[in-house]
Amino acid sequence: MHNDYPTRYSVRELERLHARGNKKPLEDLMRAWKGIKELPPDDLDSFFRIGGYHGEPFIYRPWVDNLSEIDTYVYWGGYCNHGNVLFPTWHRVYVYRLEQALQRIVPGVMMAYWDETSVESLAEGIPHSLTAEKFTFSDDDYNGELKGKTIDNPLRSFVLPVAVSDEMNVPSQGDINHQYAKPKGYETVRYPLSGLVGTPEARQATKAHNDQYPDPIGRTQKLNENVIQWLIGKPPTEVTQMPPGQLPKKLDDEPQPAEEFSIFLRYLRCLDAPNYTVFSNTTSAAAWNHGSEQADIAIPLEDPHNDVHLAVGGFDLIIEGKEDQDGLLAGANGDMGENNTAALDPIFFFHHCNVDRMFWVWQKKQQQQQKLEVIAQYSGTSSTDSQGPTPGFAPNSSLDLNSPLHPFTKTIDGMEVPYTSEDCIDIENQLNFTYSIGSLDPDGEEMFQAEKASHDDRFSSKTLVVTKIDRALFQGSFVLRAYAEVGDETYYLGHHSVLSRRNVVKCANCLTHLEVNAFFPLSNVPAEIVDSGPMNSAEATDSDPIHYKVQIHHRGEKLHPNLDIAFHIKG
Repeated sequence: MHNDYPTRYSVRELERLHARGNKKPLEDLMRAWKGIKELPPDDLDSFFRIGGYHGEPFIYRPWVDNLSEIDTYVYWGGYCNHGNVLFPTWHRVYVYRLEQALQRIVPGVMMAYWDETSVESLAEGIPHSLTAEKFTFSDDDYNGELKGKTIDNPLRSFVLPVAVSDEMNVPSQGDINHQYAKPKGYETVRYPLSGLVGTPEARQATKAHNDQYPDPIGRTQKLNENVIQWLIGKPPTEVTQMPPGQLPKKLDDEPQPAEEFSIFLRYLRCLDAPNYTVFSNTTSAAAWNHGSEQADIAIPLEDPHNDVHLAVGGFDLIIEGKEDQDGLLAGANGDMGENNTAALDPIFFFHHCNVDRMFWVWQKKQQQQQKLEVIAQYSGTSSTDSQGPTPGFAPNSSLDLNSPLHPFTKTIDGMEVPYTSEDCIDIENQLNFTYSIGSLDPDGEEMFQAEKASHDDRFSSKTLVVTKIDRALFQGSFVLRAYAEVGDETYYLGHHSVLSRRNVVKCANCLTHLEVNAFFPLSNVPAEIVDSGPMNSAEATDSDPIHYKVQIHHRGEKLHPNLDIAFHIKG
């Protein structure tokens, strides 16, 4: 307990307690997860039912079940909110709802978080309890029928009890997009494996790819190596380990461009977001960065959140100077890398528990534990922004702290009413839980500051803004990588992750506001070269002293011919 509130601890804190003989907290969590995964799929507390709120299994909207006019979409992409001001609060209540299901199995059990910026995560990657093949319970009586037994680790993956589908059975279009359907018995996968099994061709390609990685221990090692690269912005072999309690040496040095885009520093810098609207999501932050005259770019919480999804789900981090890397392990298609299936992997909730903890850390740092404010009519406050309207919202509806967080409800005077953001601002006094003191917490012994070194006038203080990247032209998630080319020298500017659905063209939730905007500081490029170069793509010529290049790493075979990337220089 912490301050008399039930406490969510990190997974590694539970592992340390277990190693020291206090096995009950971790074993309670394992028993609870095993229980909700085994509930019938139509049970409201089953993991299948709750995991499906985020994406699959999709519900076909048009003519099948007396829907209201505002819900007559071809199909919808889940209840989840991304790219708008409800992103932190919707996912806060989502994890809370899962925790309630766990407590039905084991009363009093609390969800745990993967502390993604802890020293252990930076050095080792994902906690062992989330990747181990098996789990053995102690002989203590509280384990009941599981006393002394070894079981498949319930936190490692999930086997679908029924089939799910990403197809659209629209008579005028026929059956399309079968590739991402998942049959009954499918088991979720992570990097470096593929989970595309919806067609005979996809199953054949997936089998050939996955057969290259037969060893579970070897797969976990590859997964952790990839996650570490994303967390620290450097290959693991380049990190000098420091004594416990300190950062790896490379992160103590002045950040280089790749490190500037590490998950660690993105989380750290999102804590300095100037207000809740900008902090909450990528759409609002992009608008703020477009309009701001400040050189520094505001980082929203959703930004490092996206990176973790792609790191676990199937994208390699691009490392500057590593010519043999193409940014995507050919054939890797883990479930965490796509919005459609991400929440059907148990690690999703340990990730989002940490995202929610970082939301609470920001609230504490900004002294906004009891009250949040949304900038009315700002980008990211419309149901049509980014992903489009979720069920129950008409297009162009205004989003604010009183918007319902469908499908989550609470009971007041015997009636079920929707949760709103106003109901979950103060996790301690409204939801009756708190977090242990993890990394980056201002209440901890050491709070790292997101301070940059004083600017060197020899280098540019401007920012490259990349625009006109249409999500509809890509099959699911993708990563942008930006460069500045000056003669024979190439400057790496950073990356930008886009977590997207497998098919946004046919997703009514995703049909509008599909443009991606990415911001890359030019702080490692000589100022005089930037100033003498083109200020936007319309002015660019072959004779310019500097050329800007964007590479896109995606799951398709080739880029769409209609892709026409634009840029301009800000600052």
